[in-house]
Amino acid sequence: MFGVSPAFVVSMYGTGFTVDQFCDAMKVMKELGYDGYQPEVFHKEQLLNWTNGGAVRVNTTGNDCGLIPTEFVAHFLMESFASPEQLFSDYGIEQLKVVLEIVKEFPACKTVVVPVGPFALNHEETMNVEDGFYIRVKERLTEKMQNYLEVISNAQLKFALEILPNSIVEGTDGFLRLCEELGSPGFGLSLDTGHAWACRELVPLLPQKLKDKILGLHICDNNSDVNKSLAPGRGTIDWKLFMHNLKLTGYKGSVDIEIICPPEEIRTEYAFGKNYLQEIIEA
Repeated sequence: MFGVSPAFVVSMYGTGFTVDQFCDAMKVMKELGYDGYQPEVFHKEQLLNWTNGGAVRVNTTGNDCGLIPTEFVAHFLMESFASPEQLFSDYGIEQLKVVLEIVKEFPACKTVVVPVGPFALNHEETMNVEDGFYIRVKERLTEKMQNYLEVISNAQLKFALEILPNSIVEGTDGFLRLCEELGSPGFGLSLDTGHAWACRELVPLLPQKLKDKILGLHICDNNSDVNKSLAPGRGTIDWKLFMHNLKLTGYKGSVDIEIICPPEEIRTEYAFGKNYLQEIIEA
């Protein structure tokens, strides 16, 4: 099944998209032949719109269009891992509980995604820290991830990270260390191929490296120099090898394409990306 990431809606309306705009975008997704979508709260200020009937409206529109919610992206929670101050704070847990109330309105959705973006370090403050600061930061990361995992698991859902460049997770190697420390089958990765390629990871081989820890996908391309989200086939990732290795893992989830582009290019680029991968799969 082919789906789209929230980038589809962001490309149409920007990060401040409304519930009504999300619903309008879903009709275009279906017109382009997609079957899945990823509901998302991008800014925390939008939470109220989703809890006050917005989530029900999006789910109903999806059902009417024949679209399946593949994973829910709590984009705004990225800030809870964005700096030492945020990491060591309790920020995120109460907001996550609100997210889970929203996800209840999407019965078919079983995975909550939290992006982890660049980790900002204050030069003056970090120059004065004692040796061992890095270890304390990593220990706190594990602790906070455990807290998130417990809340999400108690809701009978899976917890997936989306790892951006320069995050405190430190790529797929750091992610796998987290997996060992947390020891939960309900913890995994929403693999964004564009982020990984920009980090110079061996993206075509990542399915074999990550195996069943891939809970979802953000499929995009770039030239491994700038963190862009181009249509697959518009960059330099070896998609034949990637899709071959993904098949070897037994991955049964949706192949969700993520393209950031001007609104006037959405139909062209999302049609191109889907057709490009479809030809590889059917070859």
